Amino acid sequence: MTPFLKANFPIWDLPMKERFEYCKTECSKFGLKLTWEQAKQYYNEMYNCEAYRNDTYEVRVFRGSQADWLVHEKSWYGMIDYLSIKRLDKKSIHDWRHFQLIKNELVSETREAIELYPSESRLMDTANQYHLFVFPENYVIPFGWRTRSVNYEEVEGGLNKAGQRGI
Repeated sequence: MTPFLKANFPIWDLPMKERFEYCKTECSKFGLKLTWEQAKQYYNEMYNCEAYRNDTYEVRVFRGSQADWLVHEKSWYGMIDYLSIKRLDKKSIHDWRHFQLIKNELVSETREAIELYPSESRLMDTANQYHLFVFPENYVIPFGWRTRSVNYEEVEGGLNKAGQRGI
């Protein structure tokens, strides 16, 4: 996987008011008629972020208050970063080690993140897109292992017939 480079969306070159009009126009192509407030919300959910690309992924990084639209506990406002991860080829392949590297490179090696598997009533599954929610520095998620144990050697067979992949 190559390093990430900052990406640019053409919408970012427009004045703010025209960005919302752009969102209204884009959504109308799919039969959606957005109000001004809905276009503003759509913009904040899709483009009010940083974007990065490498040879495999596009990642949108919503930092702090940019991610508040997904934070449901007010005491956490401004503290959570959100990563929206999509493969460039649009395939639904999920590699945990890739996501760990993405989190480390674009946010921090020292911050912890989760990928949420919600109740069916909150399920969001409209594209081959993955979501990481990154906690503030020094916050340790109160479950999981307490120590590090990683094997980067490529191992074939054994109890796990597929083996352990290297990096």
